[in-house]
Amino acid sequence: MSPTTIRRAALATAVVILAAGIAFTLTRGRDYESHATVVLSPTVKETGEITTLLESFERSGTQGTYVELMASSDTTAQARRTGVSISVRSIPSTRAIQVTAKGGEEDVVPALESVIAATKARQGSLSDLFALRVLESPSAPSLSGPSTGILLLATLLLAIFAAIAVVAILRRVDPRRRSLL
Repeated sequence: MSPTTIRRAALATAVVILAAGIAFTLTRGRDYESHATVVLSPTVKETGEITTLLESFERSGTQGTYVELMASSDTTAQARRTGVSISVRSIPSTRAIQVTAKGGEEDVVPALESVIAATKARQGSLSDLFALRVLESPSAPSLSGPSTGILLLATLLLAIFAAIAVVAILRRVDPRRRSLL
């Protein structure tokens, strides 16, 4: 295979990858995210009871119960109606729970607020010694996922690596041809 053919194949590969990456970057949908953090606070008032309650917190399964309550279909129904997805995770070694809403820019904050309000309304059914309190209100919506610049840079690097791979493979096919550039 001639050096010109190898160069053309490498260039064609790079152009195809660049075109696909740019097309993807320009046509992809962008979601927004908002985060809130809630904490489980003891409802008892006496110091001795609070100490005992906090010592047994991790063994009690209370945090997992609240995570499941917040992520349940009944609690997230209003958020899902607006096309917002809700994810809930407990923060290890704390009594805090982080809730994230992902969807349209105008929908994520109201969706988070509805999940927190629905959880507070339903927590009474747990007959629990902890109450859900907002530690961090829903944040302003921000774009989720990698930025356009990062995607374009990754596309460029992928195109360069692919071109180099094509050169290496095609040279290997005809090892007598060592000079390419």
